[in-house]
Amino acid sequence: MGEKNSLEVEKRNQILLIDNYSRGIPTDRITRLETIINNCIAEVDLKTIHFTQFKTEMAKSYIGVIISGSELNVSSFYYDERLKKKFKPQLNLLQNPNQTPILALCFGFHLAAYAYGAQICRMRLLGLGGRIIFILLNETDKLINQKNIPVNVHHLDFVSPNDCKIQKNFDIISKSRTIGYIMVQYMKHCQKPIFALQFHPETHNPYYFHPSLFDERIAEKTRMTGEKIIENFIWMCFYEKNH
Repeated sequence: MGEKNSLEVEKRNQILLIDNYSRGIPTDRITRLETIINNCIAEVDLKTIHFTQFKTEMAKSYIGVIISGSELNVSSFYYDERLKKKFKPQLNLLQNPNQTPILALCFGFHLAAYAYGAQICRMRLLGLGGRIIFILLNETDKLINQKNIPVNVHHLDFVSPNDCKIQKNFDIISKSRTIGYIMVQYMKHCQKPIFALQFHPETHNPYYFHPSLFDERIAEKTRMTGEKIIENFIWMCFYEKNH
């Protein structure tokens, strides 16, 4: 009986990570997420699944879901119906999370906005590639407990804080003006447990931010801040399920 209860607890404390990168795309972001979650002292197990294998009903078995970034762009959905169809299960999940907390990162952030009818815009130039910026939060919360933090951004798409669908469905916690664009950086759904980050809290491995391009202290603070955000999400899922 004890063994059965142990297995039930183990199953109950699983986190699902949806890998949205196309197969074969070189990135360390999924590995970084896996490392951070596996190093968290919360008693959770991690299951990583590629987006092509994900079905909406799978989320019911997990205490939390993380939707990763991607080299793809949600703004492409407007003219590529086949691409949009591939992510329909995640859009369905975001529209009906059934109280399962969701952490949506970058591409996942855009999926969350798109799921509620927001316009996903694309930068005219090359976008933001692998840089560090500082953002200000209107308020701290259980996910981010500092008001001024450095974050790693890498994206072409963005969401305007003036979008009426965003204002109707989400609380905008942080926005930034970056290379001439005003964009949402952190938002939470008004009723549902959806936490959406435009930036990448998983950052890259320590060797990515070369000292000649980035202040080493800021790069380290960016990594530590991002890791803390992910850990806070894991603990949030753990406590909400077990207390």
